Amino acid sequence: MYNFAIVALLALGTLKLVDFVADNVTGLERFRSLLTFVVGVGAVVSLDYSLFDGFGIAVRDRDTGMWITGFLVAGMTVPWRAMFAWLTHEKAMGDETLGHHSPIRRVA
Repeated sequence: MYNFAIVALLALGTLKLVDFVADNVTGLERFRSLLTFVVGVGAVVSLDYSLFDGFGIAVRDRDTGMWITGFLVAGMTVPWRAMFAWLTHEKAMGDETLGHHSPIRRVA
């Protein structure tokens, strides 16, 4: 359970760091998704953390387990952003649609 909390909180930290950097550095708002993956994987690799080690799952290559954990952290930013959008009614950025769909068209 604590391992899942570590991944969820790393995702929250990644999300807020990327938001801060993209809002304060001009030109990076278009690369928000790419920056999220870079920060998520970079945080996990710099911490030398693998979710698979935490759950006792044997992975043949430990570095691959760390990279997959980094992608999990980057992927967990989507539920955080959706929760913030639901709580604050703040729309997602242009490259992160969160499933925005056009309304259903009624035909006669």
